[in-house]
Amino acid sequence: MRIAVAQINPRVGDCAGNVAKMLEFAQKAQDQDAKLIVFGARSITGAPIDGLVDSHAFIEDVRSHLELFAKDCPIRALLSSTSVVELDEDTLAVTDELFLVEKGKLSSLGAPALLESDVVPVVEVKDEDIAVLFNAHFEVGTDVENMRVLIEMSKDAFGDETAAPAARSDLQRLSAVASDNAAFLIYVNLCGAADSRVFSGNSTITAPNGSLVHAAEIDEEDLFVFDTAPEAPTVVLGRPSVELEDCEIVWRALAQGTRDYVRKNGFTDVVIGLSGGIDSAVVATIATDALGAEHVHGVLMPGPYSSEHSLTDARRLASNLGISAVEVPIEPALDSFHAILDEQCGGIVDGLAAENLQARVRTVNLMTIANTYGWLLLNTGNKSEAAMGFSTLYGDTAGAYAPIGDIYKTEVYELAEWRCKRGTCIPQNSIDKPASAELYPDAQDEDRLPPYKTLDAILEDHIENGMGVDELVEAGHDAETVRFVLKTVQNNEYKRRCEPISPHVLGVALTSERAWPITNGWSDPGAK
Repeated sequence: MRIAVAQINPRVGDCAGNVAKMLEFAQKAQDQDAKLIVFGARSITGAPIDGLVDSHAFIEDVRSHLELFAKDCPIRALLSSTSVVELDEDTLAVTDELFLVEKGKLSSLGAPALLESDVVPVVEVKDEDIAVLFNAHFEVGTDVENMRVLIEMSKDAFGDETAAPAARSDLQRLSAVASDNAAFLIYVNLCGAADSRVFSGNSTITAPNGSLVHAAEIDEEDLFVFDTAPEAPTVVLGRPSVELEDCEIVWRALAQGTRDYVRKNGFTDVVIGLSGGIDSAVVATIATDALGAEHVHGVLMPGPYSSEHSLTDARRLASNLGISAVEVPIEPALDSFHAILDEQCGGIVDGLAAENLQARVRTVNLMTIANTYGWLLLNTGNKSEAAMGFSTLYGDTAGAYAPIGDIYKTEVYELAEWRCKRGTCIPQNSIDKPASAELYPDAQDEDRLPPYKTLDAILEDHIENGMGVDELVEAGHDAETVRFVLKTVQNNEYKRRCEPISPHVLGVALTSERAWPITNGWSDPGAK
């Protein structure tokens, strides 16, 4: 039987647009003589839908578009949809339900969340028995008897260690499950992004002998038709070369997250504050790769402590990328703020307040420009800064989206160096020079933070691995530095709640997966 595997990039809640895309893919599949098309989980609604399920109108709209798809789909289709399922005579539940579409009719295969854990829905299509899992994976050792085809309908996202198996050259599970069951294993996933989730794509077909037949890209829609007949020429014995470097996977995921956040929310252009430093350079490059140079706009905002190399590096970056860049000095606005606020602040705005005032003036400039042209402001903060609260609240925490907000500073440098090997973009001086916000004379980040290699090693063990003070010290980290870092991380939870969302690509997301209470009287006993 010829089967089509459709990896699509749905927009959350856009049932009409998603169904139109699914029907287009189904027609293309029919044109290639496919008899069945399979979609990733929640292709009709997109994901995540979260509180939308509480809206009766939304659920009704989903159902009407599901029926529309069934009516107009030219071939058989396997898909899932959020539905209202009857638990008993008096109880209804909103959950995901699997469906087979055939000749304009819908047949339910059941709601996976309501089935016994060892129950696998089975559907017969053209005398072919197919076992289907929704948002779950067949484990090695699972014996699904007499099944010629196994299907995993997924919505896997980056941040999960199992995401993008072919791109990471991690095909052991796929190969073992297929060969142990002498069956084709279809793993069909979503691509694209929604808010902080970046779906990992990389849908695959594995042959009964364990070889990879096809692997879709991690960030592109894909339709692949193959034949389950042993003699079919579309079954390629031998694995295609699909492995990607870790940095390329991360970079493409960040670009995909940025592209979809901007475009799916109705924007076309972004504005970025260019400081000449590594963070804004990487964000501008990601945005350019994602949106095109004509849609990225830089703003240089020299202040009283800005170095000349900050301006030259920012200008060189803009030139390398081909993006527009304007210069808006902040000193005239700063002088006006001081004239207004000095008396109210004890005679002069000084110290940390004066430093933060510079960052907030820059944000006023950026947001005013963004509002004027209908652009979206991208934040340039990273995970190390967010963890330590090393940012100005309502200053450089501003922005709608933070492309590198979930990336440690040391990883930002790695990404910059990787990207530069693939084309001129980030000035080498932005990579080599000491990190500095330039808010006071001769400022460097290391004036107030441990060196980033030291800091990130502690943060990773603490945030990603859950280590407390005693464990961190036992692992070899300096005790005094550990206590400083953990106390600072805990004290800045309130700031992290004001950070913009960011694409979750690696590790533990600070603002969702790890969020601690802001009002919190507990601290690690080892930190005292």
